[in-house]
Amino acid sequence: MKTKHLLLGLPLALSGVLLAGCNGNGATETTGASTRTAQTASDAPEGSSAEEAKKKTGAGETGAMATPTRSTKLSFSSAPGALPVGKAATWTLQINDAQSGAPVNDFAVVHDKLMHLIVVKKDLSWFNHIHPEHQGGGKFTVTTTLPSAGAYKLYADYTPKGRAQEVPSHEFSAGGVTTTAAPTLVPDKMQGGWMTKKVTSHPEGEPDAKGGATYEVALMPMPSPLRAGEDSMLHFQVRDAKGKPIKDLQPYLGAMGHAVILSSDTESYLHSHPMEGGMDGKPHDMSKMGEMKHSAPPKSGGPDVMFHTNFPKAGLYKAWGQFMHKGKIITAAFVVNVGAAKAGAAKDATHDHDESKPHAH
Repeated sequence: MKTKHLLLGLPLALSGVLLAGCNGNGATETTGASTRTAQTASDAPEGSSAEEAKKKTGAGETGAMATPTRSTKLSFSSAPGALPVGKAATWTLQINDAQSGAPVNDFAVVHDKLMHLIVVKKDLSWFNHIHPEHQGGGKFTVTTTLPSAGAYKLYADYTPKGRAQEVPSHEFSAGGVTTTAAPTLVPDKMQGGWMTKKVTSHPEGEPDAKGGATYEVALMPMPSPLRAGEDSMLHFQVRDAKGKPIKDLQPYLGAMGHAVILSSDTESYLHSHPMEGGMDGKPHDMSKMGEMKHSAPPKSGGPDVMFHTNFPKAGLYKAWGQFMHKGKIITAAFVVNVGAAKAGAAKDATHDHDESKPHAH
């Protein structure tokens, strides 16, 4: 029996034009003026009229590039103001309308949360995926701990109701250190068709917690070699400490896994959600990805979880795959090298709709 691979995705692709500055009270502000890519297939609800689809997606009938007239502004502050190392601090992220300055009150639930906050050290040596709570009036708060001194960057991923998804970023420092060495990324080596890592599970939002179970996570990038501008697949396989495939992964935030991918300069951000189902022993037909339907994930699954993506430019990228097993998170990071696009083969980003298209910062 052929297994169907169903794509679970964020509702739109966008590029963020970010302007950072400081307001009067010392909180840093980031304006996310998002630009939506045109779509080959609308993400409006099935049965929507052409006008309803146009209002929801922001795309005109010709499929031309459309820019939403509304966008938001992110202000970041913390208590204490000087972020410590190894001690908890409370972060506040305030979302206001970029034009009127009024708080944004209502947000859409996307993959079980109103906001997904991705935090990395600028050298990409550390990663966390956390979920601030909305206190009302566009104010989100979260208490979290940073592991070491240096420069960090966060990506706040949210969708105000009735508007486009936005992913403004913000850079900050901890421990009084404002610089961090540039990433020295080295592509992971293939072993028998796979890249393989040993990792330990951890509670959600606590990547440095000790004592978790050991897992083996393997990654097979497809096709090989990867090339910029082409549809690609990151095929993860989750195994136990002895290498036995795990078939009872639990859904994590409404999907069987999550993948966050950053370029080595941290300017390109991709957040992808998986195609559900196993590989059923057959080669995956990359030409069918545009025909995938959205569906709820199964109650359990694995060991194979596959993510559709499209790298915007050549270079090194770091990809973090996240999965849940026995109530804890398995996070595995891999570095992949993406080659230059073939002459005439690179896709025009204004002609495709894909939640894994990059958000530029």
